[in-house]
Amino acid sequence: MNNISVDILGDTYSIAGDVDPDEIRKYAHFLDKKLVELSEEYNPQKRYDLAILCGLNIVEEMFRKQKEQEKLESFVQRISKLLNSLDEE
Repeated sequence: MNNISVDILGDTYSIAGDVDPDEIRKYAHFLDKKLVELSEEYNPQKRYDLAILCGLNIVEEMFRKQKEQEKLESFVQRISKLLNSLDEE
């Protein structure tokens, strides 16, 4: 199990897990960047509010990318069917 330290909003957190330490650092950097961006844009009074805003933004982004992925998969399936029908002719 890996145990590394990461900085998020100026605080150091010790993270333990089976994930590659470079991946954990990448995730922490992403989170820190999002938190800084949101704190500059919305200037929330509490870190808790900032964390909720950040979580909602990340979830929205995740669902948007999931929808994009589903559209791409649907498009690939349609193209595949068209190619198969052309091959049958």
